[in-house]
Amino acid sequence: MAGNCSWETHPGGRDKVCPGVREAPELHSRGFLTIEQISELPPPAVMNYIFLLLCLCGLVGNGLVLWFFGFSIKRSPFSVYFLHLAGADVGYLFSKAVFSVLNAGGFLGPFADYVRAVCRVLGLCTFVAGVSLLPAISSERCAAVLFPGWLWRRRPRRLSAVVCALLWTLSLLVTTLHNYFCVFLGRWASGAACGHMDAFLGVLLFLVFCPLMVLPCLALTLHEECRARRRQRSAKLSHVVLAVVSVFLVSSIYLGIDWFLFWVFRIPAPFPEYVTDLCICINSSAKPVVYFLAGRDKSQRLWEPLRVVFQRALRDGAELGEPGGGTPNTVTMEMQCPPGNAS
Repeated sequence: MAGNCSWETHPGGRDKVCPGVREAPELHSRGFLTIEQISELPPPAVMNYIFLLLCLCGLVGNGLVLWFFGFSIKRSPFSVYFLHLAGADVGYLFSKAVFSVLNAGGFLGPFADYVRAVCRVLGLCTFVAGVSLLPAISSERCAAVLFPGWLWRRRPRRLSAVVCALLWTLSLLVTTLHNYFCVFLGRWASGAACGHMDAFLGVLLFLVFCPLMVLPCLALTLHEECRARRRQRSAKLSHVVLAVVSVFLVSSIYLGIDWFLFWVFRIPAPFPEYVTDLCICINSSAKPVVYFLAGRDKSQRLWEPLRVVFQRALRDGAELGEPGGGTPNTVTMEMQCPPGNAS
């Protein structure tokens, strides 16, 4: 934020006064949660190349996840969730990469503005979809750990696909409403409605989705601690879920602080916009790294196929199956039994 800016309060609201800087038309148009962007001090030009490099790396990693989880690894209830999560991350990283190319090249004109508008809608929709998938993943994992019989006996077969479809529909609906109030109607017709939509979107993300993903993770953490005291082996899938949620919470803390300070205390966002965007890009790009680190076998000195590593990351046989033990590790069985000898 510009150091010479000041805030003046009047009966109709608050106005920003910046000597020598054009006044921003709407205060609530600051940040990722909105269509418009306020930036008195533009981000450094090198940030466009950093965004582009990070997005390209994330697109490659999430592309591998889409390929292996969608076509190479046998489908499971949780692989469907991670498949849709990777799709949401690909959509957001692609929109941000296009933004970075347009900004780095200095492209202007009606077509460039149209592409930017489409990327804003795509980025917001995929971001909301990715955040909404995390409570579903953590809640179902917690239920599977605490009530293992439910997963194999009473769980509907296509529950994961139905939940993902509903969450994508919710994200599309929220994005459409946000775009309608903040872009189609325009600030001159419904500025207050756009501000209310921004507030609703922030409440949905930070006060609804975040608690729904944190509470099941706390139960999982307590369960993992109890298993560690009993010296029982924990499933890698629980570690993956905890790591993915932790990465999101850490990377989105700046965005949450920006939103909370403004909508609760009416304080301008303390962090530059490109910092919050960079954290969100890191969150979308880090998930394939989490799967790889959780699935790799430290005892294996030789390089393992990524299919085996990703499949091991989804292993949940440590808690499910027999009451006193776990089911056999499917990855180990596949490695020990060649395809020609399988009965």
